[in-house]
Parts: sequence; C-alpha cells; structure tokens
Amino acid sequence: MNPAIDKLKDYLVELQSTEVLGSIADRAEHIGLINRIDTAIQQLELCESYGITGGSKFFTLPGTGDPNYDNYVVAHDCESHRPENWEEVLFDGRSIRLQQGDLVIQK
Repeated sequence: MNPAIDKLKDYLVELQSTEVLGSIADRAEHIGLINRIDTAIQQLELCESYGITGGSKFFTLPGTGDPNYDNYVVAHDCESHRPENWEEVLFDGRSIRLQQGDLVIQK
C-alpha cells in the first residue's frame, strides 16, 4: 500500500471522529474537508491501481469543429498503415465512442 494513502486514511479517521462545535459554517467547512480528503484517497487509489504516476502523460482529444464528426474509436492497427486493415478494440465486448474533450492517459 502507498504510505501517502495510509496517512490520508489515518487523517480521515481522525477528522471523522472529531466533533466540530460552533457555527454551521464551521461544521460545513469540516464536512467539506472530510469530503476532499476522501476524494483525494479515491483518486490516489485509482491512479495506483492503473499505474498512473507523475510521469504519465495526459492528452485531451481535440475537436474537429463539426459536432457530427467529433467521435473517436480505439483501433488496433494490425501493423498496417491501411485503415481498412485496422480492427476496433472492444472493452468488455463493447465499442467505446470517445468524444472531443475526453482524456487519454499514456502510462
């Protein structure tokens, strides 16, 4: 397990066991902090499970300017430069359509 995640989990338990007295704003701020820490833990666990590191590269799919042609598919090129030889990659047996603004991660 990642020691940073362990520290955040310990901090989250501490925050959750702390009773905040005071104004509604103080309690709301405390709950917001708990939610942010919980979200950070989930994001770090997701990155760890997929091997995403600080060196990973992130790309946003561009648009074409025509919303009718802003769909992308993932294809295996089958070592061919000819698109008619390419095969669409299926995820869990399904075709995935990506769109402008979707994120591509290169580990």
